[in-house]
Amino acid sequence: MLIKTSPRRAPLHFSFPLLACILTAMLASCVKDGAEDKQANATASQAQPAFVAPQDVFERSAVSIVGISYPPGLERYPGLARLLVTHADARRAVLDNALKRNPQPAVPYELTLRFSTVADAPRMFAVVVDEEMYDGGMTSQPAHATFLWLPAEQRLMPPDEMIPNPAAWARLHEYIIDREREESAMLGGVAQAQAPAPAPTRAMQHVFNPRFNSAGRIAGLRFRVADGDEVEVPGALLKPLVAPTYADWFDDTPPAPAVAATATASL
Repeated sequence: MLIKTSPRRAPLHFSFPLLACILTAMLASCVKDGAEDKQANATASQAQPAFVAPQDVFERSAVSIVGISYPPGLERYPGLARLLVTHADARRAVLDNALKRNPQPAVPYELTLRFSTVADAPRMFAVVVDEEMYDGGMTSQPAHATFLWLPAEQRLMPPDEMIPNPAAWARLHEYIIDREREESAMLGGVAQAQAPAPAPTRAMQHVFNPRFNSAGRIAGLRFRVADGDEVEVPGALLKPLVAPTYADWFDDTPPAPAVAATATASL
């Protein structure tokens, strides 16, 4: 029986010129891909400019005075720094609009913004801004705002996220009112302290100052009232009132003297 066999194919042979052409084409492709990657990286770098720390401002003219001061250390949190600048720009826009309505005020309009670092802990970096705005009228208008920055998440935290329950805020308000009554009674003398103290008339601005202890936990919140006084609420009372996520941030240990910085936030 005859067995047919298929003929063997001759091995492929490439000439040296052909191999050189193939290698050259492959090399050119690699160089092109590398150049495209570098271009893409350069474009991404241009989209995210290098951080530039906010600069203090002092401007004085016949119609306005503007003073803005920023705290050091913002290079660690560029996102927060941009928010502070945005806030300052918004307040300046208010002043500019007032000047458009009254281009020649009898008394120069004024805006003062003082940004201060009031808490620098692993859990929270907080900046408070104290503002004085005069855009006409009898007196200037003071205001306060706060920026509670979470370094681990690189984001701003609103106060209502920490204490989301309205009933919790109501309990805090009651505690503050009680402390103010006690203070009024003490200032009024022993005789008045024995009689029921009148309810305080000072309006609360609903701002609080977290105070961190040496363990990096919040030992208390100081609530600010309209006349600038503060009432401190201890951590033992606060812990059951805050959201469960933040309960372990609070501790009964008193704040350490070296960690007496505070942070302020609006209700």
